[in-house]
Amino acid sequence: MGDRAPRGVVVTGLAGAGKSVVTHCFEDLGYRCVDNLPLELIEPLFAHAWATEGPPIVVVIDVRTEGFAGSSPGLVRRLKASFPELRVVFVEASTDAIVRRFSESRRPHPYRHLPLQEAVHREREEMAAVRELADEVLDTTELTPHELRAEVAGRFGTTDLALPMVVRCESFGFRYGLPPDANLVFDLRYLPNPHFVPELRPHAGDHPAVRAWLEAQSEVEESFVRFRDLCDALLPAYRREQKSYLLVAFGCTGGKHRSVYFAERLAQHLRAQRWVVSVHHRDRDRQG
Repeated sequence: MGDRAPRGVVVTGLAGAGKSVVTHCFEDLGYRCVDNLPLELIEPLFAHAWATEGPPIVVVIDVRTEGFAGSSPGLVRRLKASFPELRVVFVEASTDAIVRRFSESRRPHPYRHLPLQEAVHREREEMAAVRELADEVLDTTELTPHELRAEVAGRFGTTDLALPMVVRCESFGFRYGLPPDANLVFDLRYLPNPHFVPELRPHAGDHPAVRAWLEAQSEVEESFVRFRDLCDALLPAYRREQKSYLLVAFGCTGGKHRSVYFAERLAQHLRAQRWVVSVHHRDRDRQG
């Protein structure tokens, strides 16, 4: 597919194969996703999408929709004939993998009146004609949800509405505990501490006097350069893996001086690199 996003996509396939993960990935790429739409509304929806400048559309249909099994091959043929560039994605997995997933999640199969393995076989047979019409077949048997997201992104490129990865630079104090959701944690307690400079102690790490003092310390500058270069190398890799949110945490003893300085400085650097960045100082204003 390259980097060109299709105007519309039909996602279908077997229950338990991973359609929900595929749908969420399309949403992150900027598509408007509609799940389990009545069959009679699908053609008008795509007609509207082709006639307007809105976001591309993904419609998810499967055996949950009444009448799908019998009418879906004809519907898919009409859609492909009427709407150029429409893509049909069929999501499948081995029977053993689907049975295991339903057993682990304890969710019922759409054909809940049948034994689970028999239900999977029946659905596979009923969906065979639709599978033959698919432009893309995604076999998720050996894929983790993370790998499946990367596969969808690789095949379908991006749109102008794709959600950017948000990088959050956070300062914290080790005496109050680690941020539980941090992806990268840098411990700054080895660096010179402004807390022991009486005139600096009342001020936080974003105060001009504290910044100037820290920047005069050779260890501080060397450390920042190393952290900056590491983030410059890692962030594009996180984005390629469809990470939507990344927390980079800097910790010092109390979370007031060194950690605040590093979080602010890294945020400034990342914004200059056109990343979407937010800053949070968890413990800066604590008393004591």
